[in-house]
Parts: sequence; structure tokens; C-alpha cells
Amino acid sequence: MMQEISQDSLAAEGRTGRTRISCPGCGRNDYVAWPAAQPAYHWKCFNCRKEFDLHRGAGH
Repeated sequence: MMQEISQDSLAAEGRTGRTRISCPGCGRNDYVAWPAAQPAYHWKCFNCRKEFDLHRGAGH
């Protein structure tokens, strides 16, 4: 039987976590489940509807 892995268990293992991001287009703040090993995160803003590739440690 295959066990489902929740986002909380992945976060506990350090493989993903809720990360606060800010839209470069409109400034909207949101929290996303961004895998720890993933250097970039593709995100579409629900406010301005623009799409971005966000990078860790990069501000606007």
C-alpha cells in the first residue's frame, strides 16, 4: 500500500516548506509550498494574473 505524504510531513523532513513570496508585478504577498531543493518557483499571481519564475533570496 502506498502512503500519502502530506505537505506537513515533507516540511518536517526539510524537503518543502511554506515560503512567503511577493509578486514582482503587484506586490501581493502569499505563502506557497516551495520544495527546498527547487531553486526557482513558477508562480501565477491571482491578483494581477501575471506569471513569474521566482528565485530564492531574490527581492524585487
